[in-house]
Amino acid sequence: MENLQLFFGDEKLLIKEEIEKIKTAMIPAHLEAVNFIGLDGKTVSEDEIINAVITVPMLQDKKLVVVYDARFFESTKNEKDGQESDKKDDFAKFLQKVPPYTQLIFTCEKVDKRKKIFKLIQKEGIVREFPAPSLKEKALWVQKRAELYGKKMDLSAAYFMAQYTRDLYQTDMELKKVTAFAGEKQTIQQNEIHSIFSKSLENNIFDLMDYMGMKKPALAIAILNDLLLQGEKGIVILFMISKHIMDLISVKSLQNADYQEIKQKLNLHPFVLKKAIEQAKNFSQEELRQALKWCQQLDLDIKRGKIDDRKGIELFITRIATK
Repeated sequence: MENLQLFFGDEKLLIKEEIEKIKTAMIPAHLEAVNFIGLDGKTVSEDEIINAVITVPMLQDKKLVVVYDARFFESTKNEKDGQESDKKDDFAKFLQKVPPYTQLIFTCEKVDKRKKIFKLIQKEGIVREFPAPSLKEKALWVQKRAELYGKKMDLSAAYFMAQYTRDLYQTDMELKKVTAFAGEKQTIQQNEIHSIFSKSLENNIFDLMDYMGMKKPALAIAILNDLLLQGEKGIVILFMISKHIMDLISVKSLQNADYQEIKQKLNLHPFVLKKAIEQAKNFSQEELRQALKWCQQLDLDIKRGKIDDRKGIELFITRIATK
């Protein structure tokens, strides 16, 4: 059944654009209002999906129904595989006979491949995964995307953007900004985008932790000062550092597991997970736990007015990076 599909994965931009391609090929623009139905998979009921699917198209032979962020494929604590409710069983049976005039697509980020509905679509329909690309794949994607915006991008600049953006949605937004600022210039070099390209707070925290792990406190403090100059709040920066340390502790506790097992257990974005695995090597488990305690104490001291946030975080960085 080619008219029953599941698109899942970390790269929602790729999923969105694939659906747009299908919609454009299937439905004329003037009939989109009647023959395209988008549903919120977090709240929609099975009956609402069934009603949308069985309603016949108007003024043409085909219609498209997309259930975005479908909850049916997620793991649930109170539901064991093979013990879904009768209603879910009825819904699964319906999916085996989607009328030929309807193209039904489910989207979601994560899937539990043990679930009956996943196995059904895998067997009866089409399942496509849209995983996060490797750094090289992402850099090449940046170059091709720049061409869509009428520019050429130097490979080193493309790698820089690929490394310091999280998912392709953020990459694309930053790329639009960079190409707009380039003006009449046709080729974009890496040294030309530093003042335009804004690395996310999360990526700056990664860099800061890199320098702490390499025992280079001056460089870590330089990043802290840049963030404060950009208007970031010290207490927010400290929270992000604390959150990242907790990720490192979790990764460190699974250091004997393979990548896929760690990814499944921690449910971190691949970009975040890869950085965490690299950085966890620079610290012992005890160092990380002690750093987290210091973070928590510093948070209390800042909130109680015992210490200035900038000074407190500078002392914290120095303490970790010189330990």
